[in-house]
Amino acid sequence: MAGRHAADSSRERTLALTILGVGSLIVVLSLFGGVWLVRAGAILAVGMAFAAVFVAWSELRRERAEHQTEVRRQIALRKEQAQKHHADSVEMIERFNGRAEKLQQVIESLRRQLGAANSELSSMRGNAVWLRSEVAERQARIDALQTRITELEAELEESIAEATENVVELPRPAQAPAEDLWGEDEDPTMVDLGRMSAIVRKEQLRKQA
Repeated sequence: MAGRHAADSSRERTLALTILGVGSLIVVLSLFGGVWLVRAGAILAVGMAFAAVFVAWSELRRERAEHQTEVRRQIALRKEQAQKHHADSVEMIERFNGRAEKLQQVIESLRRQLGAANSELSSMRGNAVWLRSEVAERQARIDALQTRITELEAELEESIAEATENVVELPRPAQAPAEDLWGEDEDPTMVDLGRMSAIVRKEQLRKQA
């Protein structure tokens, strides 16, 4: 388009310059002739001038038409580009809105999960407090039972000691020689009870001493 426009402009400019050059040459040559030749040269020069003006006006009209065409083409091109840009922008906005909606759904899901986790955490904390109180209560019971066991063991030892103090140790059977129990002329099957009693008393006195 630019090459064609330059070629047309160059051709019309060449034509206008040619007309002006030829008219000027004719006017100059007519000066050397008679009156009628001068008049004819003047008329021809005026005609050439009109022709040059016509060619210039034609070139101007064509330039204006081409300029308007170019302007309309540029406007249409820019309008098309603007529409394309608008469509791309709308598509991009819709894509971003879709991503934003998905992100919003993810955020809502995470918020619900966070709420459930906080509720579970609060419940677990309550259970931990209850378990600590239960453990403390059971530990108190264990301590009380251990104290009671210690007291019962002390009472048992005291009772055993008291029972042991009231027990009377029986004397051991007397082990006296056979010559003390039986005489020389006595039968071993016949026991002298008096001698045996004396031996038992002697053994008890020895133990008490």
